Amino acid sequence: MLSLLAASAVALDIAVPALRQALDSSADWRMERELSGARRTLVSTGIVECVSGKGIKWTVLHPFPSSVEMTPEKMIFADEDGASEKSLDEMPHYAEIRARTDSFAAGDEKAFDGLFELDASLAPDGKGWTLRMTPEVRAMRRLFTSIELTGDEALTNVVMQTGDGGISRIRFNRR
Repeated sequence: MLSLLAASAVALDIAVPALRQALDSSADWRMERELSGARRTLVSTGIVECVSGKGIKWTVLHPFPSSVEMTPEKMIFADEDGASEKSLDEMPHYAEIRARTDSFAAGDEKAFDGLFELDASLAPDGKGWTLRMTPEVRAMRRLFTSIELTGDEALTNVVMQTGDGGISRIRFNRR
């Protein structure tokens, strides 16, 4: 049986290429979101398009068409009422996460050091992996307390727990 440390290293060896691939690809997604204190689960579906170093665009197709485009300089929000923009200066955590994610996608294995504590593990079958990211920056914990990524050769699921007790579960199907 693999030691915990060895299992974590093997899991990272599988997860890192899958995550880099996800940051330069497109996928259909389905999100189930449980807001803190709410009785109903909100379900939405859409498409995510990622181009390494250039941006990520989340398009919601159902239940209400909208999109969020994250570029290196700004975020662009669009819905039936029109579009609006926010600069990086208005979103300091976003700027840091964005820069570190681009650095990771470009090959920097230590891009998230000091920003997230990472804990990787293998699935029982030895083919899948889980990577849990916990913010090390206290102020970021208001946004989310943990992000759990799972997959095999590709990223397939994300579970994000928010600072207010909500939870979002996203399932990806590569295009």
